[in-house]
Amino acid sequence: MADHYNFYPMKTFAGTVAACMDFPLPDSYAPGVIWAADILKEKMGGPADRAILYHADAVGMHIWQKYTNLFVPVYQHTCLALPMLSTVESVTPVSHASMYTGLDPEVHGICTYVRPQLTCDTLFDQWIEAGKKVAIVAQRDSTFLHIFAGRKLDYFEGKNAIEVQEIALSLIEKNCYDIISIHTFDYDNAAHGYGPESKEGLNAISLEAEGFDRIARAVRALSDGKRTLLTYSPDHGQHPVPGGRGSHGSKQIEDMNVVHFFGAITP
Repeated sequence: MADHYNFYPMKTFAGTVAACMDFPLPDSYAPGVIWAADILKEKMGGPADRAILYHADAVGMHIWQKYTNLFVPVYQHTCLALPMLSTVESVTPVSHASMYTGLDPEVHGICTYVRPQLTCDTLFDQWIEAGKKVAIVAQRDSTFLHIFAGRKLDYFEGKNAIEVQEIALSLIEKNCYDIISIHTFDYDNAAHGYGPESKEGLNAISLEAEGFDRIARAVRALSDGKRTLLTYSPDHGQHPVPGGRGSHGSKQIEDMNVVHFFGAITP
């Protein structure tokens, strides 16, 4: 397990995704990882026309390091991995707010586990203003349905990761969205209840990775001439606590270090 913090802060996510699409963002956003975007655009044969962003909650880098084989379904559709650093606090609302605003927590205003509707500009707002058709697909009571609420995009919710994946597959088959942002937290729930390396937790990792595989295969089957960016992008990790459970929100390496996987689907 790494004993140091990862280099790229979570706030670079929005800029990296936008750069993959040649989509300009205001100067308020943190710059993306441009070299990574250049590699992905080269593999796609140009900027992405569409983005499918899968956020599996609480999957830490240390889980990937120790149980690498569980991520084979993700590797099959991705070509680049970036070591990312979560936010302080390392909790879902803080991290995802930074991911989609390009801002530090003290600037976007969510610094602890609270879930107000964000009033600052987000990547979703930029896409909508540019005329992109955007959908959020998330589990019931997802942070995405709270902090990104009230925008002119389509919201869908499912009771668990499998139902969310099925909804996403249906939307992909209809082929009417430019952006689909997906949030599932079966692993987060299992890790909190039974521990980050529990059988229940690792089964949930597999379920979410296999769901990513199904979604990526559905996009590949479209054959509609569009270049597509794929990401598998966790928000934070978890560490074990006494009693066999998991927790996060600290500055521990297990909570802070994650890996984002990026894939490029060519026409």
